[in-house]
Amino acid sequence: MTEVWRSNKMHWCDLCKVWMNDNKAAKLNHERGMKHQDNLQRKIREMSRKADSEQKTRETAAKNFERIEQRARKQFEEDQKALEASAGRWTWDESCSYYYNDLHRWYYDPKTRWYYGGEPQPSWVQAPPIPDHALFGTAKHIGGPVPQPSPPPQTGPPAGPQGPGASARPSASISPSPPANAAAAAGSSVAVAAHTRTIELPKHPLSSVGGDWQIKVGRVGAAKGIGLQGCRSVGEG
Repeated sequence: MTEVWRSNKMHWCDLCKVWMNDNKAAKLNHERGMKHQDNLQRKIREMSRKADSEQKTRETAAKNFERIEQRARKQFEEDQKALEASAGRWTWDESCSYYYNDLHRWYYDPKTRWYYGGEPQPSWVQAPPIPDHALFGTAKHIGGPVPQPSPPPQTGPPAGPQGPGASARPSASISPSPPANAAAAAGSSVAVAAHTRTIELPKHPLSSVGGDWQIKVGRVGAAKGIGLQGCRSVGEG
């Protein structure tokens, strides 16, 4: 009679790196041994140290992020202050009923949303050559009829200030040119008519103050030409 050899099922202990019979008595006897107990305690200490290290890493990362956010917030506030300083501030001028930016030396008409300024010859424009953050409605303004944050939308050239001593302003007539297909339209049933529009040219906001002065240089709208160079009266020879 031939005997058949069968291998016993084995159990692997990952802590001690050894094999043993896969039965309750063998595993219990191994787990109660000094070697297994030492390896188990060592494993617990390693896991505890790893958890502490990960916790410290998370705390350090959180502190670093908070420090970065504080620096970024501080830098942002400084940039905002510098931006506001470079934009200037629009102040309401009761003498001409316009806002005035002392830093960029431009007037702003809240009724028409046009700007007045520029050197050497001031003029009315809708897009002054100043930074975008310095435009009215973006930069801060004080007083006047316009509440924060922005004035009501309105277009068209300003009529200029009214007051004693204001001289008559010249007028200009603008006639649009006929369309390119006017000849073809003339032969059709559609009538083409030319319209004439009269525009009143704007005037310097403070032209009525200080007599008839022709300011060549200096602060826009300076009264009476005090402290200005290159100014002369119309009556001077």
